[in-house]
Amino acid sequence: MVDTDGVTQALLRGDWTGVHSIDSATYKAYTSATMKVDTSVLIEREKTDPMGPGMAKLPRLLEAGGGVVIKVGDEVVGAIGAAGAPGSQLDENCAKAGLAKIQDRLK
Repeated sequence: MVDTDGVTQALLRGDWTGVHSIDSATYKAYTSATMKVDTSVLIEREKTDPMGPGMAKLPRLLEAGGGVVIKVGDEVVGAIGAAGAPGSQLDENCAKAGLAKIQDRLK
């Protein structure tokens, strides 16, 4: 989980999860928080409005499903990133499930 600036606030890693999943999840959360949308939305946008080669080369940006913004009302206050499942959609589902667990504390 990252704050609105993309700074890591919490990190959990499951047993036997590949070490690369740490960076992947963190970068997905960073991308969502700093771009203010879920990474799946960015992927869809890329189909009609590419970010361009310059944006794609920025460090820590990762356009892969699994980054989900955390909002209080309409304001983005952070993001959750999930990685390690066999597929981006499953990563996104995991991130959304994590968000659902804390949703009642976001006020």
